[in-house]
Amino acid sequence: MKRTPTRIAAGVLCCTLAVSALSSCGSSDDPNTLEVMTGMSTGSAQLEAMQTLADRFEEEHPGVTINLLPGTTSYEQDLRVRLAGRNPPDIWNTHGWSRDRYANFLEPLQDRAWADRLNDVMDTSMRDEDGAFYALPLDIAVTGIIYNKDVLQEAGVDPLAIDGWDDFSDACAAVAALGKTCIGASGKETWTGGNVIDYAAPGVYTDDELERLQDGEFPAEPFTQLAEMIADWREAGYFNVDYTSATSDDIARLMATDDLAFAFQTNGMTQTVQQYDPDANLGFIAFPSQTGEPYLVTGEDYALGVSNTSASKDLALEFIDFVAQPENMAVFAPVVNNASAFDDVEPSLGVVADSYDYWVNERQTRTIPIFDRVYLPNGMWNTMTTTADGLITGQIDPEGATEQMETSFISLYRKTA
Repeated sequence: MKRTPTRIAAGVLCCTLAVSALSSCGSSDDPNTLEVMTGMSTGSAQLEAMQTLADRFEEEHPGVTINLLPGTTSYEQDLRVRLAGRNPPDIWNTHGWSRDRYANFLEPLQDRAWADRLNDVMDTSMRDEDGAFYALPLDIAVTGIIYNKDVLQEAGVDPLAIDGWDDFSDACAAVAALGKTCIGASGKETWTGGNVIDYAAPGVYTDDELERLQDGEFPAEPFTQLAEMIADWREAGYFNVDYTSATSDDIARLMATDDLAFAFQTNGMTQTVQQYDPDANLGFIAFPSQTGEPYLVTGEDYALGVSNTSASKDLALEFIDFVAQPENMAVFAPVVNNASAFDDVEPSLGVVADSYDYWVNERQTRTIPIFDRVYLPNGMWNTMTTTADGLITGQIDPEGATEQMETSFISLYRKTA
């Protein structure tokens, strides 16, 4: 990889680094208390699983307290504030940025006893050039486009025949002809629109153009092509009509009632859909590509890193080692519908098991790291979400969207180079 953690750390974090490296900063004065920022929503199955593991650890370590902090809609900003204030939590969910944003603040983990058990599919997005990695992945997100099998069957669409984005648009036309929604996204939670760009972008860039992005050059033509495609979907009425007011739960409910065909979300969405309809017939397809074969997107979904300045660092590392044990990793597996981070832990893929078997095992589909985490400078996510929102609402045209992305790319790349 051409990008290194030092190079892409956010400016505010880099300013903090020189100071934080000089002193040990912890989140608690009690060495037997660990503060864990989970990034997991209150009441979610993921947080409940983490609480089970925390309870187990406390039972085996009398006098130790694990404080799990639920995630919020401002999770990333909250974490940045903590890091900038030299008051990091002892452990935090790195939400995909263990190497490329937080490596300077995390304890390397490649020498832990469990390290050689990790699935190597994560190497391209989690390890640096020296082989170091900085978080324990609780699962591996192998992401395609979530779809409702019954809706596509009714529309006469064979999901396995969708190879290029033109095929996808044709499928949307067939779905729309039924009076149903093709693509679900939430204007209330703009990350759902950001995902459309983030996941679809590798399907319009060539390998050479991806390398140019890593070198700090922004090839405008591929992004304009992607922006035009999203704008065409909007003009054709392929997005849900309540986009502006919809939440991600609304999108899940729309799919549960067989009124939505596709969503650009991780496999965890299927669990939300099944809360509304346990019998929902769901799967995922690989992302279409205009520049090569279809692909799947991989990245760390939930991953825990230990602050390298924690006053309770040894205890925090002991907790990480505890979570890495097969019987404990198995507690988390059923609540994400993702692949396991360890080869010796059986994944619990739920309703998408047959899709995973087809695309990963049978087709051996190529995998690509999450686009913005590898090919864009730190800070571009916010630009992507606002750009996608503008395209979906029609408030920005493809040329304006490209200019907005290019301006942000150049500015942020210069700051982090």
